[in-house]
Amino acid sequence: MVTEFIRRGERVAIPAVLGSAELNRRLQLVGAHDAIEFGNIRVAGPVPYEGDDVTLLLALFRARTTDWLARSLKLVEDVAGAVGFAGLAAAAPLARSLVRGLESFLDVPELELRVGAYRSWSSPSGPDGAAASATELAPMHLLIVRRSGVDADPAELAALRVHDGKLVRLVGADLVPYREHDFILVGVHARRRRDDYRQLPFFTLWEQTKRQLVDGELAAARGSWRRTTGAILTEELTRPQQQALIAEYEEHYAELVQRYADPGYRQVADGYGRPPVAALPELPDDDPEAVLRRRLG
Repeated sequence: MVTEFIRRGERVAIPAVLGSAELNRRLQLVGAHDAIEFGNIRVAGPVPYEGDDVTLLLALFRARTTDWLARSLKLVEDVAGAVGFAGLAAAAPLARSLVRGLESFLDVPELELRVGAYRSWSSPSGPDGAAASATELAPMHLLIVRRSGVDADPAELAALRVHDGKLVRLVGADLVPYREHDFILVGVHARRRRDDYRQLPFFTLWEQTKRQLVDGELAAARGSWRRTTGAILTEELTRPQQQALIAEYEEHYAELVQRYADPGYRQVADGYGRPPVAALPELPDDDPEAVLRRRLG
């Protein structure tokens, strides 16, 4: 899978490879005719939408057993997995190299393309950012099914549903998992907030700042606080989110400095001049998601 979008005003293409290592382990547990399903796997995002086209290249391959091919594909998979989506988005040359590496496999006879699609959606032009047509970007499920050259039966297609993120077929009043053909089902979701704020660098720096203040390391805390505010000014956050987090943490920082910079308090709190961990003042929840909900609604 390759996702193309705008980041920092430039177009980037981020690859994701799923399969070799995990599939090899699972193939030992199933028969030749059993269906294997991978589901609920994030392959891209979250990332702020900066406009312009978003493009997805999706391909499902079947590979003959070839040592060099399996090892090469696993190398690409391992590198992409280790760096992660955010890391590849920030390191465009590495992402481009991995995409070129994947492209080099497409003419290998040991690889059989089972199903694939290349789709692009333009910026939504409707009111309040809504899509005005099927060619504009909107939350959706995209389904690509291998039909082995057989025309799709309209009644069969009409019976397909997406339930709990899985492809199912309506049979009477029952929902039955779809197993008839190879397929790829991809969900494109729009979110007002990320779900990985704690994994962004600024939160680790903020936690470090608080600990240094509690330990009385005020000079070190000042340096960590400057790095925290700098890290919040990242393209991974929208401008209102940046402003809200800086304003909230600045209040917490000032309160902690006032509390722990007082030598008299420190002497009372701890005979050795070090405030105990339990002496942390009661602060509002500083989890980034809680902060943004409180300040931005």
